[in-house]
Amino acid sequence: MSNVYQKMNELLAKHETFAIATIVSYKGSVPRRLAKMLITRDLKTYGSIGGGCVEGQVAEEASLMLKEGSTGIIVKSYDLVEEEFGGVGMNCGGRIDVSIEIVEPTPQIIIAGSGHLSSAIAKLSRLLGFDVIVIDPLAKKENFPEAQMVLSDFVENNLLNLHLSIHSYIVIVTRHKDDLPTLRTSLKTKATYIGLIGSRRRVLHAFRILQQEGYDEAQLSRVNAPIGLDIGAETPEEIAVSIMAEIIQYRRMGRNQAAQPMKIDASTLKGLRAEANSSK
Repeated sequence: MSNVYQKMNELLAKHETFAIATIVSYKGSVPRRLAKMLITRDLKTYGSIGGGCVEGQVAEEASLMLKEGSTGIIVKSYDLVEEEFGGVGMNCGGRIDVSIEIVEPTPQIIIAGSGHLSSAIAKLSRLLGFDVIVIDPLAKKENFPEAQMVLSDFVENNLLNLHLSIHSYIVIVTRHKDDLPTLRTSLKTKATYIGLIGSRRRVLHAFRILQQEGYDEAQLSRVNAPIGLDIGAETPEEIAVSIMAEIIQYRRMGRNQAAQPMKIDASTLKGLRAEANSSK
């Protein structure tokens, strides 16, 4: 099973979700009594739980769970007899119970910025179980002891070198002059969440420039701005709570249910598009 564990570590390092199938009990004649098989989103398998038709059925079940975004573990029973007798198309004669577990990587927060708010977000993120990466030219490791990685450089020089996935959440709390290059780079990633700090006016100014550069509404709608839930937050710690609450909402409920009416919506983006076209 060494190739299973090797692939598991590789996928976790890339922040990818996968499934692990394990024989948890058996009865009668079976090809394998103790075995694991890893299944990726694209139905590739590593390891074996006995070969034959049963592996195909387990892989299809795991693939369906991955596509539907299922979490946790299910246990399925498979009779290793011919199909006409209600089995999976094998003639071993026994039966196996297989657990199929969805394995998700630890979610990660990428904080663009190094001020007091960044520090508060890093502390709270770690408390909530996120891996923390801080990127900013002024960032120092000693100021972010909670972070797994601190990159003292511009976001555009580093972000695309990281393994970002749907389990990645980008929080942009940069100085105003760094908003645009950070946004441009963030929109190239697979991150589920991109949040931008700033007033409505500041955000609209950034969006207006990006639309003039050719970014469309679908791309800009990925940006949550103004960032965080509207809880009347004032201090860096309170603002960090509002940001992390929104990220948890996205993670647990999905983007559609997490959308907030205070955000810059599609009609605003259409207005910016019309304005950009009229100025050409």
